[in-house]
Amino acid sequence: MTLGRNNTGTLVLKIALIASILLISTALAGAISLGETEQLTFDVNQRSPAWSPDGQLIAYSSEQAIWIMNADGSDQTRIYDTIAWEGEPSFSSDGKFIYYATEHVQPFSSKFVSIRVVELAEKSNTSQITENADKREPVMSPDGTKIAYLSKTAGNYDIWTMNPDGSESRQITDSSSNEGAPSWSPEGDMLVYSLEGKIWTVDPDNRVPKLLRNDNFVNTNPVFNPDGTKIAFVSDRSGNSDIWVMNSNGVGIEQVTFENSTQEHPAWSPEGDKIAFSSNEGGDYNIWTIALSDTDSLVELGPDKELLVEEEKFDILKELEAFATKSPLRTLIILFSLSVVIILIFLRNFLKGL
Repeated sequence: MTLGRNNTGTLVLKIALIASILLISTALAGAISLGETEQLTFDVNQRSPAWSPDGQLIAYSSEQAIWIMNADGSDQTRIYDTIAWEGEPSFSSDGKFIYYATEHVQPFSSKFVSIRVVELAEKSNTSQITENADKREPVMSPDGTKIAYLSKTAGNYDIWTMNPDGSESRQITDSSSNEGAPSWSPEGDMLVYSLEGKIWTVDPDNRVPKLLRNDNFVNTNPVFNPDGTKIAFVSDRSGNSDIWVMNSNGVGIEQVTFENSTQEHPAWSPEGDKIAFSSNEGGDYNIWTIALSDTDSLVELGPDKELLVEEEKFDILKELEAFATKSPLRTLIILFSLSVVIILIFLRNFLKGL
């Protein structure tokens, strides 16, 4: 009789353990689902896509000019074009203006790259808002009060901010190497950027950079998704420059594009359901989009497992706290399952003693 009870208790315990593991794995697992990849332009040297705040338009550079098109690639329209180079467009937070970089020449001085702004409703309404040293890659804060950009004022490309009219410029980073283009967090309290193949964040107020991603690969072009939980970026860890996504805390990574070509300049749609990017798939750089779903889930560790062991970056308490806040129902299910397992363990030990 005792043997039967022990066998029954052991069987129940095994079933409970398996059920708990499955529940926990299901709750913690997160994988972004990839949908259709669509080519929107079919020309030469189409780069730097940027979404309008309402998600209806995409601005981009085409050869030496600034263009816009509908989000499905239709109605491609040139916005600004001179004999000089123009590129790196981005929308203002209200969608009424486009900021961009352009090559500029002052009389009796050398060439430099400046930042200009053009009004969409009145394309002849343009103005230059920076002068002298190279300044480029402008991007407006979500509240429309500041523009972050790259500037060579201090000798190499550092991140600066300024008012939308070009006044009150302020240096945010200061390193001996060139920083990459910045991207604002949705709350406007953080900038993410690349430096020497690593991804960093910085608070524009305290100006203290924080290393977010440090591995053995070249990582560039980071950009926040609309809810600030993830960052898309370009990495060569697959052997090509592909687009990857990680959680905004720098832990967990998932590959989004899988082409034997170069992908660059990812840009999240305002709804978070697409990423626009530039790719030379087929020979020439053009603008593409890839559809995404299940973006609310945490990205799994995947290839980051070795990185976490090496750098000991994983904080289990912080991750569990974040998971409990994000998924309280799943947390309750997990806690209930664990409680059942503990009770069954005690029950099994009690039955063994009979």
